[in-house]
Order: sequence, then C-alpha cells, then structure tokens
Amino acid sequence: MQVKLAGFGILSLFLIMLVPVYAEVTEFSIEKKFYTIDQGIVFIGNTSEEREQVNVLITNPNGKESYLVGAVSNLQGTFETIPKSVDSIFTIIGTYEFIAFTIQKDNSISVILEFDGNKVLQPTKSILQLNSIQDKIVEVERTITFTVSITDDSFIETYDGRDPVYSLENAPVDATIDDITGKFIWTPSKSYGSFEDVIYNFDIIVNANNQEDRENISIIVKKAYDEPVIEPKVEPVIEPKVEPVIEPIKSTTASFVDATKDPQSYVDRYNNESTYKEWFDENYSQYSSIYEAVGLEEPEFGICGEGTKLIDGVCTIIQKTIQKPWWQFW
Repeated sequence: MQVKLAGFGILSLFLIMLVPVYAEVTEFSIEKKFYTIDQGIVFIGNTSEEREQVNVLITNPNGKESYLVGAVSNLQGTFETIPKSVDSIFTIIGTYEFIAFTIQKDNSISVILEFDGNKVLQPTKSILQLNSIQDKIVEVERTITFTVSITDDSFIETYDGRDPVYSLENAPVDATIDDITGKFIWTPSKSYGSFEDVIYNFDIIVNANNQEDRENISIIVKKAYDEPVIEPKVEPVIEPKVEPVIEPIKSTTASFVDATKDPQSYVDRYNNESTYKEWFDENYSQYSSIYEAVGLEEPEFGICGEGTKLIDGVCTIIQKTIQKPWWQFW
C-alpha cells in the first residue's frame, strides 16, 4: 500500500510540472489622467504573481501593432513602465489600444487612449442622452414633423449606422418615427379633435450600445370645432286629472215626510189642523216653514190678482157671478 501511494505522489508531481502556471496582469492603466505632447507617458498595473515580466504592445489607429515597452513587477506584484515621450508614440490623431500581458497574449488586459494632437487620455464612456424636445401644437388634418437627436454624436460614428435606434411609446397609433434618422411625423385626423384643446402625452425613446434614454413630449391638438348648443329637453307638464267631487245631494225634507205621498197634503194638514201645526212648530223649528220641510217652494204672499182670492195662503181662482141687467129678468 505504501508503494502505491508513493507512486501516486510521483505521478501527481509529474503532471503538475507538465502544466505550466502563468501569472496574469490584473490591473492596467496610465499613471495620470492625461499627458500632453511634451510629456513622457507611464503605464502602471498589478500582476497575480511577484517578479513577473510584463510586456506592453500598442496598436495605432491604422491597426498597426508594435512592441512598446516592458517592466517587471515587484514583490507586491505592482509594476511601472519607464516614461516614453508622447510625441514618439502618438504620431496619428485617433484611438490607440495598449495591451499588457505576462507570457500569453490571450490573457492580456487592455486600455484605450485617445490622441487629439496635443493631449492623450482615456476616453470617458459616452452617455446616451436625447436633446430636449419642446412641446408641440398642431391642428387636426395638419401634419407635424420634427427630428429628434442625441447630445453625443459619437454613438453614430462608433456603431455601424444601426445605432442609435429611435422608437415611440404610448404615442397615437398613426404617429411614426424613423428608427435611424429620428424623424417624427403625425397628421392627427378629425377623430383626435374635440370641442377644446386635447393634450397627447407619449415617450420618444433612443437605444444605443446597451444604453437607453427617453423624453416625454406633449402634443396639443387645438380645438377642432364648436360644441353644439343642446336645447334643454322640456318635458310636458301633465296636469293631474282632477275628478269632480260630486257632493251627495242632501235631502232637505223632514224625516216625517213620506216620499210616496203628495207633499201638498202635509201643507193642507198644517193649514187646517191646529194640533198638527202645533206639533210641527214645536218639533221642527229648524225649518222656516212647512213648505221647506216637505220640499215645496213657499208661495209669495201678497195681493191676489183679479179673479183670484187668497185661500189658505194660496191665490185661488174664484168663479165670478155675473149679474144681469134688470130688463133681462123679464
């Protein structure tokens, strides 16, 4: 068993010796934020192992690659290159790439520098941002058009013409924007108009290099037409139907009157029978006369005309006796 373990240990050591372990450059940059053309540029960084040889290659704006400088990391794994004059390295205005590595270029780390003819520095990352867009006013059936743009045109120069890409969000359905040029076009139809100004809010969006920006815009569609005057609907007033109140006919005749008898018979008794008259006057004083009690109109008393005589309160026609002249008796 001990022989087998010893053999296994020797084999493992042999395999480790066959697989080389390379140190890597873990950090790489220029020492200062920028260098002018009359200065010497210095690169600094760190390696994963101490005392490692670091190589720096340069690729100029024309794509030509060349060796620039070398350095050795110290016991802490940091390194610093000797200064190299800017004007000797940066001969063309444009973008340069510097690559630092130990043994294999595949494990390199790079830094990009920009040279404008007087100064060299690391370019700051461009921030995608739309230029401010003012609110717009339009009338129905009139076309509104404008072109949106971004603050940094480097996005257009850097990315093959497909960036930036413009789009709309929550815009009217017939509004359009060219995704490359940013040209917006909208002709609001009459359906977008109203009796007053109408505000349509939506977003214009731009995307480029995994960045996005949006700008909210308001387009006011002016009052399209006057609101019609709607006369109030007057409901007819239906007067309540009033049914006539029929008052029951109150009988004015006295309780003793028999409807089957002639009312005059009661009057005759009243006028001819004293006891009947006394009985009526005593018990039915609420009536003004026997006529009212039996339902007859009371006759008007006065002077009876010629040929009549007042009998029992009634003007009665009497038979007139005609006397003959004396000569006719013979």
